[in-house]
Amino acid sequence: MLRHSATGRLLIAVALLWAAVGTGLPSGVVFTAALVLTAPALLFFDRSRGEFARWAWSTLVFAGIGLLLAGLGSARVEGASAEFTGEVTVVSDPVLGAGGTWSATVLGRHGPLTVHAHEELPPAGTRVLVDVTTERSAARVRGFLDSDPEVLAAPAVPWTVRADLRAFLAEAVGASAEGAPARGLVPGLVIGDTRAVPAALEEDMQTVSLSHLVAVSGSNIAIVSVAVLWAVRFLTPRRGVATACAVAVTLGYVFVVGPEPSVVRAAAMGLLGALVLVRGSGTPGLAVLATAVGVVLTLSPDLAVTPGFQLSVAATAALVLLGVPACEALVRKQVPYPIAAALVVPVCAQIGVTPVLLTIGGTLSVWSVPANVLVAPVVAPATVLGIVVLALGMCAGPAGAPAVPGVHVLAELLGHLPVACAWWIVRTATVAADLPAAVWPWASGPLGVLCASAACAGLVLGVLVDLRWARVLGAGLLVLAQVVGTLVPVVVRPRLGEWEVLVCDVGQGSATVVALGDGDVLLIDAGPAEEPLRACLDTAGARRVHLLVSHFDSDHIRGYPGATRGRDVVTLHIGPGTLVDPVARDLVGAVAPLAPTVVSAGDRYAFGDVTVEYLWPSAERAASLEDPNGNSLVARVTTGSGLVLLAPGDVGEAEQGALAAELRNDPAETDVLLAAHHGSGDLDPEFYTAAGAPLGVVSVGADNRYGHPHPDALDAFGQAAVLRTDECGSIAVALRDGLIAARGTAAVPGACEAIVPR
Repeated sequence: MLRHSATGRLLIAVALLWAAVGTGLPSGVVFTAALVLTAPALLFFDRSRGEFARWAWSTLVFAGIGLLLAGLGSARVEGASAEFTGEVTVVSDPVLGAGGTWSATVLGRHGPLTVHAHEELPPAGTRVLVDVTTERSAARVRGFLDSDPEVLAAPAVPWTVRADLRAFLAEAVGASAEGAPARGLVPGLVIGDTRAVPAALEEDMQTVSLSHLVAVSGSNIAIVSVAVLWAVRFLTPRRGVATACAVAVTLGYVFVVGPEPSVVRAAAMGLLGALVLVRGSGTPGLAVLATAVGVVLTLSPDLAVTPGFQLSVAATAALVLLGVPACEALVRKQVPYPIAAALVVPVCAQIGVTPVLLTIGGTLSVWSVPANVLVAPVVAPATVLGIVVLALGMCAGPAGAPAVPGVHVLAELLGHLPVACAWWIVRTATVAADLPAAVWPWASGPLGVLCASAACAGLVLGVLVDLRWARVLGAGLLVLAQVVGTLVPVVVRPRLGEWEVLVCDVGQGSATVVALGDGDVLLIDAGPAEEPLRACLDTAGARRVHLLVSHFDSDHIRGYPGATRGRDVVTLHIGPGTLVDPVARDLVGAVAPLAPTVVSAGDRYAFGDVTVEYLWPSAERAASLEDPNGNSLVARVTTGSGLVLLAPGDVGEAEQGALAAELRNDPAETDVLLAAHHGSGDLDPEFYTAAGAPLGVVSVGADNRYGHPHPDALDAFGQAAVLRTDECGSIAVALRDGLIAARGTAAVPGACEAIVPR
């Protein structure tokens, strides 16, 4: 009883710690609250009579300790929230986002920090001198490089060995082979390297909740840890030896994957889950999990608001609470323990993360759990065999060491095994994503989370508790949650009211709908995924679509099936020179026999009372530019009421500068300006000034790794009212009696609303 009571007090302390750092409370306020709670508790603890009184005072002590740690974490955030120039080490491989921004994690005197830059950053392990401007939002701090970093030292030997090992794995499995998605998936499964994973496969895996397999989550690391623990325990009964080996292998694995905060977080959670699973004890594991979360949040408070951390904690908690009984249930059914453990890890993780996914804008699929169950038997072999291939790279002569003869041949032969496992994952993802109800309609907001939690609870009760009443209750909860969660989004649609322009919430991408009347709409770009676009067009009541594609970056066009399936595309406008893009050819094939219209600067088209004028680029400029962002179509749309929308696509600083000169000489006024490139820092403030729009809208994802919107982009709007899709959902705009009215459809009534004069 005392043990459970201590665990409960620990959970309270960690919950307060998480809440305090997550809301970004000043450290002084948090320290004061900790003192207010702890001082009287310590003073009256020894004078307390009775078990309940002592429990209450000790609980306050734990709560105060939690707030004290939160204060330390908040102080770390405040110390990092400033401009600084100094030396840092790049500790993750630079990633180029779909928006053209490079990002990487650096480690300096302020701890780990994610930085964003317009130019490619040096490789991991490089010591650089940077000039960083930071932006703080609650507990999260992001850095923006004001100039190219100065390289002070090349990567040391451990970093070059790491790079060689990663390259060896990709070469051994043939990741770069054309038309072989399974080969490209193996580095993603093993080390989180998704550069060779096709975009279509990524989308399919995301649809059926398999994308966590390539994110090096706690589940992946738990698989590695379980494999090591089981192998060593098979050789020796000494638990300490097995634990030491698991920790050593995990540390080496984390370094090869990339010692950035998200991976370290996943390693801590995954190793913890594996240890609890092997120990076979649930309640102490929950206490250890709470302790681990407290330590991680104190050292890296920015993780409190990071979806990846929330997902890891949820997955690990599910594994701690459900893993042991689920594993024992399978063993009782004559399933060998290693296979049972390999099955339990992904399924329990999926149950744990489902409610959290809905809070960060994820979707549900009928096939998520079946898909995870189907791939579960091959995830562990693919990961472990891939690590074996990776380890063979140590014999291939990294960093100038002599190579062992035949190691490359052996690695290529062994590499066929994880590729075969990856093939099954690819087939499962692609088939499941094409099945009916691959994206299941589900209630949004707190109701959706509550229904998902109830469904998960019902599933756990019905499967793990071998009692009749538990099965009946579990089945009832599951059915009730499914009925309520499914019917609400079908019966209750977002009320747009009067609207002329609808900026769709499609995540990190862009899609804007202009009403033409009688079910006809003008669609500017199609966003990064099919389902969000389909939902937005359904809300707008669109039946016939006039599609305008600014350019063919995936975040502007990959969701086009949401417009082409079940609707008529009657017009297709594309920019000059874009038909050579493979995605453009796919789109043209999807709308055949409709022929695309190639448009350029100076062209003007009318769709009933709505007119579209193209300002950029000219055919000559498009031929001389290689950057697809610089070739983005810039359209000025005037609705029947006279509302003027300026949609600049992803044009950058140079193109914005040229457009600014034209806008200053143009008598037409702009009412609504979409932020160029989702609010990228690659901008010319004069463009925003020349547009002079009283209302700005930023189409941006809630959790994007590109640093959008950049503070400079928000500042460039000046005195204009600015609404963001990551905060407001889809944004409906209309012109009423000389006033521009805008409202976020997913926001709380009264929030995310703007009424400004023209």
